[in-house]
Amino acid sequence: MSRIGIYGGTFNPIHNAHLNIAISAKQQYDLDVVYFLPAGQPPHKDCIDGSSVYDRVAMINAAINGYDCFHIDKRELNRPKISYTYITLQEYKAEHPDDDLFFIMGSDSIDYFDEWKNPEIISSLATILIAMRLGDNNIQISSKIDAFKNQYSGDFKLITIEQSSISSSDIRDRILKKIEYKDLIPETVFNYIIEHRIYGFVYDYSIVIKLLNKMREELKQGRYIHTVGVTYTASALASKWGYPVNNAMIAGALHDCAKCITDEKRIDICNKNNIPITDIEYQFPHLLHSKVGAYYAKNKYDIDDKDIIHAIICHTTGCANMSLLDKIIFVADYIEPGRDKAPRLEYLRRLAFEDIDKCCYEICYDTINYLSENPKLMDKTTIETFDYFAKLLGKETYGN
Repeated sequence: MSRIGIYGGTFNPIHNAHLNIAISAKQQYDLDVVYFLPAGQPPHKDCIDGSSVYDRVAMINAAINGYDCFHIDKRELNRPKISYTYITLQEYKAEHPDDDLFFIMGSDSIDYFDEWKNPEIISSLATILIAMRLGDNNIQISSKIDAFKNQYSGDFKLITIEQSSISSSDIRDRILKKIEYKDLIPETVFNYIIEHRIYGFVYDYSIVIKLLNKMREELKQGRYIHTVGVTYTASALASKWGYPVNNAMIAGALHDCAKCITDEKRIDICNKNNIPITDIEYQFPHLLHSKVGAYYAKNKYDIDDKDIIHAIICHTTGCANMSLLDKIIFVADYIEPGRDKAPRLEYLRRLAFEDIDKCCYEICYDTINYLSENPKLMDKTTIETFDYFAKLLGKETYGN
């Protein structure tokens, strides 16, 4: 006979208090396993805002990685309608008829437990474990528990834990207001939020269309067609790898916005705005279109987003420690449908949707091979980018 913990919630995002509750419940009630049960459309919340189902699952997996007894159960995410806990517990009991079930919840949920759908079924199928939050009225919560013990079959028990005021809504609010929140969540979850731009500002699609119309006026026809190709390739890659699609499309739309101005104008803009110019950029000023494009994006097209600006800067050469958006634009620029000169394009187009890091490595590999015929054009940043991905993938670096 096993003792199974079931921890339901939106986990939007999962945070340190969630993990502490699960750990404490396992230790205090000798649970063999704890299943994190992310809600699909919960009956007591209007929506799951700020993140997709896939993001919430990915963040839970990132948080519980390394805990052998913690697992994720995605069944409620697959329900087409509102998810009710009593249905899930009936399923668990049918799957584990001889095991003891423990349903874990926060004290905020116990306040309205009698308003849940069929609370008598829930309490008859599982022992309810309640974690107190900082600021709770202990007398009031204990009174609620005593009332429910008398009202329903089953048992209600407290989880002894250092009380915390952390909430997912507070974390989302902190992110939007740019207030520090790193210490409130597991580091792996923090890294996921940063990389995938969860809960951050997302541009409206109308801005994408407006910018593409601007590019139609500013760019030569061939360059505009390429820009459209990059924009929609970036959209597809963003959908695949979990990045805000409209933000990726804006970076794609503006990546070559300074491509069709003169070399003299590029140099002049850099000099007037303290934009550094390398020796190779002085020799071949067309290489400055990325830096000047980033300047235009911010000052001409009013895009004040550091991730988009950075992706435009490094879309040609790449850089070490590329962000997810950097990779998306770097790859999209190389594989968009209008490209037909580079080698292995069909292979790279497939690889971009299978392993974007490896795709970046292979693009750098082919670029260095091509530029080796004219080493004067070789930017050291391209080599640094190649070496970064080579180390990441366990391959030989440049020159080895």
